[in-house]
Amino acid sequence: MNETHFKSLSVAYLRSLKVRNLSERTIDHVDWMLAKFLAYLEGCGVTHVEQIASQTIREYQMALFESLNSRGQPNSIAYQNRMLSAAKNFTRFLKDNDYIVSDPGGNVAYAKEPKKLPRGVLTPAEARRIIHAPDVKTVIGYRDRTILEVLYSSAIRKDELNKLTLADVDYRDGFLRIIEGKGKKDRIVPIGRIACRYLENYIKSVRGELIVDPYNAHLFLTMQGKTFSKNVVWKLVKKYAKKAKLKKNVHPHTFRHSCATAMLKNKADIRTIQKLLGHASLDSTQVYTHLSITDLKDIHRRCHPREREKM
Repeated sequence: MNETHFKSLSVAYLRSLKVRNLSERTIDHVDWMLAKFLAYLEGCGVTHVEQIASQTIREYQMALFESLNSRGQPNSIAYQNRMLSAAKNFTRFLKDNDYIVSDPGGNVAYAKEPKKLPRGVLTPAEARRIIHAPDVKTVIGYRDRTILEVLYSSAIRKDELNKLTLADVDYRDGFLRIIEGKGKKDRIVPIGRIACRYLENYIKSVRGELIVDPYNAHLFLTMQGKTFSKNVVWKLVKKYAKKAKLKKNVHPHTFRHSCATAMLKNKADIRTIQKLLGHASLDSTQVYTHLSITDLKDIHRRCHPREREKM
């Protein structure tokens, strides 16, 4: 492979993503996926972009389907499609910028992904057990209780919680400001009165015990007064799920799923749930409609003619 040729093109492609204001995390992930595709081309003896044909992309898709992951299992459909997407987006970039005459990936279809329901959704009672698990008589326990209250009340993502600053919290009117959430999108999310009460007490009476750097405006701090690293909240949730003796696989996103599911079962509009979760597409939110099986069974019992008959 002409490494200089493909390297310069990949650099140009990644630069175009920066111009589009994609996040560094997204660009790094695209870079990783693109490297896999270019390595595949090298293995096929492709030395120039003009040699990339539609059949090349289809064969790459087949290779993704047939290969195994690090656990010796077939790659998921979602993984296959993400990797294929990186290749297709790259070839479209090449076509749009006149490096090639036609886009070889344009007519290659993605595999159909099965719609999966979120797993391990908590019942209100289970969520309450986890939220009540921290010892609020301690500084760290009160901080952790506040975090759990916020996660369940607002349905924000773990990374969004990590980035919260004091300026993003309005516990008087009950709002959080999410700056550059997923997709670098800002949004305002409501938080309930209980979460607001804990936030107010934490900010006024507890957070000061954790401050080391007075210029660190992040809302939640470690015992050393530092900003949370990536996995702190994940470990925290796991810790209290274990303490609450729950057998479900609970992680920060579980609170997001549980909040959305509970609100939907209590007749919240799907569009409202979409705004709360910050989903760009309603398709991402629609999966929660399948979780309201309790309501569906109730309607079935009341309305199906066979259910009205005596045994």
